[in-house]
Amino acid sequence: MRLKINCDFDSKIIPKDFQSKVVSLFKAGITKSSPERYEDLFGGNKHKQYTFSVYLPKPRNKGAEIHLDEANCIINFSTGDAETGIIFYNALISLKGSKVLFGTGNHITIKNIQIVPEKKIIGNRTVLRTLSPIASRAHDRETFKNWFYSFEDEEFEPTLKRNMLPYLMDAFGEQARYDLEKLKITPISMKKVVVYCHEIHIESSVGIFELEAEAYLQKYLVDNGLGTMTGSGFGMVEQF
Repeated sequence: MRLKINCDFDSKIIPKDFQSKVVSLFKAGITKSSPERYEDLFGGNKHKQYTFSVYLPKPRNKGAEIHLDEANCIINFSTGDAETGIIFYNALISLKGSKVLFGTGNHITIKNIQIVPEKKIIGNRTVLRTLSPIASRAHDRETFKNWFYSFEDEEFEPTLKRNMLPYLMDAFGEQARYDLEKLKITPISMKKVVVYCHEIHIESSVGIFELEAEAYLQKYLVDNGLGTMTGSGFGMVEQF
């Protein structure tokens, strides 16, 4: 399920860490409409089976703030799990027309929500473009340090595969391990970006690329997000 959520702000100035504020919006909706699912959807560090992106009108970085030309945004949400999609849809509907805090001195209001038709994936190669940056993260469990790689780094694709392996095996079993090894990402028009999220700077990648993989893996990654930190607004892609 893909959703397009049109929103208004009280102010044209929003916090630099706007992804975390969108997560707070989701949490407010789930708390209101499905509180029994809150822990399952947001508790712990487990992989989130959904992704989102935010379209901002002509954003300009100003220190800890982002200045917009217009006081609005579009949140795009996607999940391949029907139940999760319904839960988020109902959560967002429950907040429609209500002001929700979005940083100091600002609020966000959901104006309307649209269900977006999904394109069918045909074949083992698809040209995709990012709607939110792709994060490839190496994590040291002993020191708790993280390293992030962009498409320019040799470690980008191998690390991305390690990020995706656990949740793809949960979804599809041992076959996913072998099919993931064959997955290839070929940049067409990509660039490195650094995103400020959860109070850290994250090196990531945006642009257009070709994804070569089994069709079922392509569909899963397009529906739920590619890479890691999808629940924080990374890895959302669409067919180009």
